[in-house]
Amino acid sequence: MVKYGRVPCAIFGSRGLVAQRLLQRLINHNWLEPVIVVGSPLSVGTNVNDLDWALDEEKPELPSITVKGFEDIDLLISEMKYRGVQIIFSALPNSIAVEVEEKIAKSGFFLISHAQIHRLKDHIPLVIPDVNPNQLNIIDLQNYGSGALISCCNCMAVPLAIAISPLYSKFDISSIKIITEQSLSGGGRDMLLSGKSGVHIDCEIPGEEKSIVNELTNIFASLNDDINQLKVPYIEAKCSRVMRDYGHLAIVEIDFSKDISAHSIINSWQEYIPLTKQLKLPSSPKQVIELIDGKLNTDVHRWAGSESRDPNTDLSSAMSVAVGEVEVKGNKLKFTLVSDNTIRGAAGYSVLLAELILADGILHDKNTILNSPI
Repeated sequence: MVKYGRVPCAIFGSRGLVAQRLLQRLINHNWLEPVIVVGSPLSVGTNVNDLDWALDEEKPELPSITVKGFEDIDLLISEMKYRGVQIIFSALPNSIAVEVEEKIAKSGFFLISHAQIHRLKDHIPLVIPDVNPNQLNIIDLQNYGSGALISCCNCMAVPLAIAISPLYSKFDISSIKIITEQSLSGGGRDMLLSGKSGVHIDCEIPGEEKSIVNELTNIFASLNDDINQLKVPYIEAKCSRVMRDYGHLAIVEIDFSKDISAHSIINSWQEYIPLTKQLKLPSSPKQVIELIDGKLNTDVHRWAGSESRDPNTDLSSAMSVAVGEVEVKGNKLKFTLVSDNTIRGAAGYSVLLAELILADGILHDKNTILNSPI
């Protein structure tokens, strides 16, 4: 009998910022329902309601879920199948992800991973749903049976790709230079809490510049088609950590092969209608790129997408990329962008990806008809 309901999901991670953002966004989601949470030995056996809440927003009323562990992977797989889990959101560190994620995906689950280790593997799609959803076709080549493993980008690369891809598709870009100011929460829960307590945090982010360059190169290459192979531009990045709790900022300078106008740039952003918006997915905001007059304020504009600032009940909150301070001179463009790294760059991004997989029929749940968006 066909039912109207929510697709059962699991969350890998329990105390981390991304894991708790996932819980925050999924508990009231009309398409997706968290039924299993898997965490570290520190959390195993604890009800999610009793875990310390790391986010600034008030802790919402959570479902009664006891955290499971990874001690017996086969037992965990059996329990997830018994509960009807189809989609797994994984916020595991690389050290654990490398041991469990691929095996679990091959067991018949769609696993969406935030681990860095998968991002540049040929057989694993690196997907930003607003930019290159075509990369999901790689799933057909994985030979994982009914399962799949999909990789999410670096939390700074996501807004950069969203802001640059409409320009990449319309103009010939020669080079891209990026300077970032990334918040403490980008380094995880422990770094955020340390920074809040007054501990000095090193401004350097080891490996970040290489990750951003490599991932953006991969994303832009995936936009090329067989008929018209566009040249992937030269990209360089300079990244630093700043003493700000949430929200990443980037200053972007782009050189084009020909002179451009501010009008053509603005139009490209305003006319950008990705598949996520066409499908009216629950987490897709009205404007994926929100143009801002005046100087950008990271604390304010990281919430672009909705004025509610309530990610528990408003899935559009913090799901836009704020773009402003636009300067055009000859063939050069300079602009600034702001994005929330834990929502648009992480949890909200992977939930949007799951919505796309369901709405586009890539994962078809024959027992469930999707309800209207939240």
